Amino acid sequence: EGLHKLSVCLALSGNTISFIPISTRSYKVSLASSLFFAGLLIGNITFGPLSDKLGRKPVYISGNIIFGIAHLKSPNYDIFAVSRFFVGIVNGGMALVSFVLTQEYVGKSFWSFTGSLTNLTFAVGIAVYALLGYWVRQWRYLALVANSPGVIFLLLSL
Repeated sequence: EGLHKLSVCLALSGNTISFIPISTRSYKVSLASSLFFAGLLIGNITFGPLSDKLGRKPVYISGNIIFGIAHLKSPNYDIFAVSRFFVGIVNGGMALVSFVLTQEYVGKSFWSFTGSLTNLTFAVGIAVYALLGYWVRQWRYLALVANSPGVIFLLLSL
């Protein structure tokens, strides 16, 4: 019960961002997470064949663009929750496509190393995101800061 009292949800009114206790609406946190993971499942299933058909690089580049701006344009919780679904799709697909791209760029003798390194960067990214969340409290700025390195990788992959 104490956890529900500490839970907060972002509510937007105009351009003002405020924190609202969601003790009576705690399902919204679980719903946004569930939508993300449902999208992740769909992205893992669909992006493989899509990248085989269209090419890995175009799918990777378009995924970077979609993933980077999806959260920044959410004016309220409902659109935020729906965007979590689409971010999940792109995130799942991007993880798959980037893993395959790294394996295609190196020789067979380096596959285990680059495969491990790809997954290691995911774990490090989660830890860095937690630190960013501690320092950058407003979620739009957090999304902007967290996605800024993606611009560098996007430009490098063109």
